[in-house]
Amino acid sequence: MIEMKHITKKYGDFTVFSDFSMEILEGEVLCLMGKSGRGKTTLLRMLMGLEQPDAGSINGLEGKKISVVFQEDRLLPGFTVRQNLYSVCDGALQQERMMQILSVLGLAEWIDREVAVLSGGMQRRVAICRALLVPYDFLILDEPFRGLDDKTKEIAIKLVLEEAKGRTILLSTHDAEEAKMMKGKILNLDAFLG
Repeated sequence: MIEMKHITKKYGDFTVFSDFSMEILEGEVLCLMGKSGRGKTTLLRMLMGLEQPDAGSINGLEGKKISVVFQEDRLLPGFTVRQNLYSVCDGALQQERMMQILSVLGLAEWIDREVAVLSGGMQRRVAICRALLVPYDFLILDEPFRGLDDKTKEIAIKLVLEEAKGRTILLSTHDAEEAKMMKGKILNLDAFLG
């Protein structure tokens, strides 16, 4: 179980979280919802260790491997899809999986094209593929399906749930339909934090 206990996080005079606590059970899918500026990304960044809370503690991440789809794709722009994915692939079996995942996401024919020439939605799918290829126990998804049409989003969500089955998933989204499709527990920060 991953626990955030009595977390306070401020930026100057602005308090994002005050005495906030939550738990994520092993193997659970938890969908964070809330309007922009509510602190979803800040919460994820604290779980990733990219930011520290001003008070409180985060427990249960010791020894866990984390994989992330950030809000920004964070791809290597001068490199091909293959090179971007090989940067996280480890061995022939993963490279075979890479081709399977790319095929499901409709990107196999684009494997040797530079990511810079891909559409925003295609780059998003490469970022999702990359996150699924990294060995992980905990998958963090920050608005991962943004920019995908409904059919592609459905395919990507199904793929994520299949690939990450049995592992802990934390999704941040504005889209209630995405949260429903992820079949997880929903935590609405608007309601929780008032």
